[in-house]
Amino acid sequence: MRNFNPVYKKYMIIKKNKVKEIVKKTPLFAPLKLVAALIGHSSFPMPFSATIPAEPFLDRAIARIGKNPDPARREEEFYSYFSEIWAEGYEKGLTQQYTAYLPYIPKRSDLPFLDIGCGAGEFIQFLSANGIRTQGIDSNSKEVARAKGYGLEVNQADALVYLQDHLACFSGISMLEVIEHLPPESLASLLSSIFKSLAPGGVVLLETINIKHPLAFHSFYSDPTHTRPVPSDLLAFLLQWQGFAGVQVIYTTPLAFTQQQANDPSRAYFSYAVLGIKPTVSI
Repeated sequence: MRNFNPVYKKYMIIKKNKVKEIVKKTPLFAPLKLVAALIGHSSFPMPFSATIPAEPFLDRAIARIGKNPDPARREEEFYSYFSEIWAEGYEKGLTQQYTAYLPYIPKRSDLPFLDIGCGAGEFIQFLSANGIRTQGIDSNSKEVARAKGYGLEVNQADALVYLQDHLACFSGISMLEVIEHLPPESLASLLSSIFKSLAPGGVVLLETINIKHPLAFHSFYSDPTHTRPVPSDLLAFLLQWQGFAGVQVIYTTPLAFTQQQANDPSRAYFSYAVLGIKPTVSI
């Protein structure tokens, strides 16, 4: 058959390349390239280099905190300022994220809900505004001081020590964007302590970066205090291993680049949280 003739194939390749060269010289080339890029069959032509100004990270942090860093305490204040570098609209995104979790939070319990690694207390403020008695702990004294400045019930404490002193005391426990800061080998003992500190029927909610998302690693390594990403499969198994029931994965912050990615929640959402429930009856 003619299609398998090597001379003919060479001729067709040359002809195809000539057509490409002709198209490149027409006004149609740029829009055709864009359409091809959108459907995943090409890359849009770009200049060899590009230069953009850095975002005003420090100015944003100063505006949110309300004062300049203390020159004598720059090291201990670093994380408070770093946690406030994000662009306008970040607060709205947090509210949307917290709203997605609200249906899973116990609302009629006499026991408090504990947020571990609460920082300046954003999640505590949200839950309190929704009628949920909440308290928090954090190891960073500056963040604890900021939270207390908002009138929140927050203490500086080591999570493991605090949990061991509060057995079956909480209706729920959350850790939002915290586990990626911890040594991987500490996760099992921490989850065991969380299980013991929850009352029967209590919930645990653990949120972190979804490493299946294309932008995950850029975000993860932007924070110098992160240790290792935690995949959702591992975290879900660890909760089941510790005895939690009804384990679910909640995806938030959608950011899909293709229709194929949008059809797969595990790759289309930037963050995920794993939820588990302490059984009311011991098995």
